[in-house]
Amino acid sequence: MQINNNLNKLRDEMLNAHLLAGYSSHTIKRFKEVFKRIDRDVQSGNCASYEDVFWKHYGDKSKAVERGGRWVLGAIEYFDASGKLPGGVRRSKIGKVTKFDLLSEEFKSLLNYYKKTEAKRGIKASTINVCFYGGVSFFTALQSGGITEPSQITAKSVIDVLTDADGKPCKSGSYRKNLLSLFHACRDFLPSGVCDRIIGFLPEIPCVRKNIQYLTEEEILKVKDTLFDEQPNLTKRDRTIGLLAMYTGLRSCDIAGLLLEDIDWIHDTISITQQKTGKPLTLPLSATVGNTLYDYIHDERPAVSIHEVFVTLRSPFRRIVSGDCCNIATVIMKQAGIRTNKGDRRGLHLFRHHLATGMLAHEVPATIISEVLGHASPNSIQAYLSADFTHLKACSLSIEQFPLREGVLR
Repeated sequence: MQINNNLNKLRDEMLNAHLLAGYSSHTIKRFKEVFKRIDRDVQSGNCASYEDVFWKHYGDKSKAVERGGRWVLGAIEYFDASGKLPGGVRRSKIGKVTKFDLLSEEFKSLLNYYKKTEAKRGIKASTINVCFYGGVSFFTALQSGGITEPSQITAKSVIDVLTDADGKPCKSGSYRKNLLSLFHACRDFLPSGVCDRIIGFLPEIPCVRKNIQYLTEEEILKVKDTLFDEQPNLTKRDRTIGLLAMYTGLRSCDIAGLLLEDIDWIHDTISITQQKTGKPLTLPLSATVGNTLYDYIHDERPAVSIHEVFVTLRSPFRRIVSGDCCNIATVIMKQAGIRTNKGDRRGLHLFRHHLATGMLAHEVPATIISEVLGHASPNSIQAYLSADFTHLKACSLSIEQFPLREGVLR
């Protein structure tokens, strides 16, 4: 984007917006310095766009300096275009060269055609993106081997991407499935037979779903002790989010997107439209969750004109996002003293899994569990069966008839 012709006016308006939003003096000073730098570059004729400023001052520096420069310049560019502060939920693309940008024009055109075609068919944006980025990965690998257009793709080049040196699959069955969707949708874009030929090159890779991670009974007890203890190291907001995840099974994106008007205090329900599936979902609001939620809104939530329930607790205030929920889950588990090792899963999805496996263990029908969890397909419940130890133990077979040496099972 080209730099605003009236840079002084833009600077004054943005710095005033920072003051009104409660930004720190340190942050405001930083923006003042960047505005001076932009002004010098414009006056000298060295830079005409925010992208130019980035590459002149930040492009050859460390990753941390790049991130800082991208954040400041991205915020200025956004304010220049919209008259609003980004609010911490928008990521700037200034100075970012993506894998898609590095692809040949032939591969780019095919991927763009795929996105437009599938969008017209009404395919969900999330599904389109998964296949799109799978295609980006696939074409990037092919391009590194000298292939720059679909007509050059050979069976060997496909095999090299999807299998390792021993001939074993190095990509998942889902990856192959996404490529199938991509090339099926692009049959009318490429010359006749090209897509079918590439599809024929794709080796068979079975779709294998890993067992879901779950919280043990001991871990659950520690988490509950933490959530109900009201210790000062856990805010009411974080406690409320933890209880919502544990007792409703809501996804992080739906907790972050929960609106004040979604809560029906009269009928004790929460009604949302799920971000993942686009389907409506109504859940009961228990006294345990409802009372904590009310305390957070009444006692701790800042008095801001933000419709989402959960917001940051320090100025400048903004709604939280899914990434914040992940951080909050980490805080809860750290307070509970669980999953502290490197590589341990800590997201709120573990609470969702706990709710599902708990209902399975108590003989709740799978269809009801799917409704509570808001699954688009009842088959989604299959992933939780691997952690249903109550019923898995009932299917176990005795090994009494198989002779074993003493001490084998010790």
